[in-house]
Amino acid sequence: MYVDDIRTAPDRSETADRADTAGTGDGAPPAPPTAWIDLARVAAMAAVVVIHAYSPLVTEVYTGQGSTSWWTSTALDAALRWCVPVFVMISGALLLGPRDETAPAFYRKRWARIGVPLVVWTVAYLAWDMWRTGLTLSGAVQQAASGQPGIHLYFLYVIAGLYVFTPFLRTLAGAASRGALYWFAGAALAFGAADQALGLIDGVGGTTAAARFLPFVGYYVLGWLLFHAPTGPRVLRIGLTLLITGSAAGAVGAGALAELAGEWGAGADYAFDFLSPAVIAASVGAFLVLREAGLRLASSERRTAALVSRTVRRAAAPSFGVYLVHVMVLFSLRDLFGMPAAGPWSVMAAAGYAVVVTAVSLALVEVIRRIPLARAVV
Repeated sequence: MYVDDIRTAPDRSETADRADTAGTGDGAPPAPPTAWIDLARVAAMAAVVVIHAYSPLVTEVYTGQGSTSWWTSTALDAALRWCVPVFVMISGALLLGPRDETAPAFYRKRWARIGVPLVVWTVAYLAWDMWRTGLTLSGAVQQAASGQPGIHLYFLYVIAGLYVFTPFLRTLAGAASRGALYWFAGAALAFGAADQALGLIDGVGGTTAAARFLPFVGYYVLGWLLFHAPTGPRVLRIGLTLLITGSAAGAVGAGALAELAGEWGAGADYAFDFLSPAVIAASVGAFLVLREAGLRLASSERRTAALVSRTVRRAAAPSFGVYLVHVMVLFSLRDLFGMPAAGPWSVMAAAGYAVVVTAVSLALVEVIRRIPLARAVV
């Protein structure tokens, strides 16, 4: 979703600027290729939609704990938890590189791209929730203050917070050694994981809109580091190992904690949290796998590869808008048609919802993008 610009992949002039900047020092390497970014954005966007489509099955709204349907949904959810961290890492990968840009200029550009959608969609989802569920005005204020006016809009607050500190982090990335940056990213992720774990204790305070971004700083910096890391078969093997083991650990851990509690509760939620150790490992693995797969796709001379690349590029452009509207589409469809209460049909119904929601959301975003004043919000 986020490639230097949260809506579109970098144009040729922006890519050239990064390459020129990266090569200003004596013997400095050229900027890494960005051809894989569109694939990563589309894959992560699809993963978000699937997770939201299957979440009622995972949390036992439509399935019984321990059933085949529940384990199928839990395993699928666990295998896709890397989606939001990958979005954050992509942003860090392409925003933390050296750039001849002042902080005020950076903020002016980013406000137009993230600030306007943040305000508009916060108001839109709160108003929709007040109409749909009877949410009170005081409840709406509380949700906005917590940085989660919708189940997915916290991400806008995360990115907005990271943007505030990007000029400083960009200086840090340019001045510190790679080893020091890896230490910083690792320490930040460790503190984020600890913060989420401590939140399991009764009475510990929650998160506000102003602090939503803090646990994700490690992912942001790590994205820039991995963007500049070597590529090749060995890196792909490492990525696959991390992705598979992290996903498996998340599924087993969540299942075990839910079994101990007798229901899906805070412990199982933590196993699926974006800052849990299992999800951190899976997210790093997914980033490496998607980068390698995208680079191989871009370099392939096969006709099918060219077709896939064109399709991915077209799907990547509206991905930010799809992220914003898909929850409203999904919940509206569920309100209208419901879901089977139990059994394998619930798994199939969730898959059907994921497909339909993606198609409807893409269509809506394409319409919005053609309206001059409205296009700024997607």
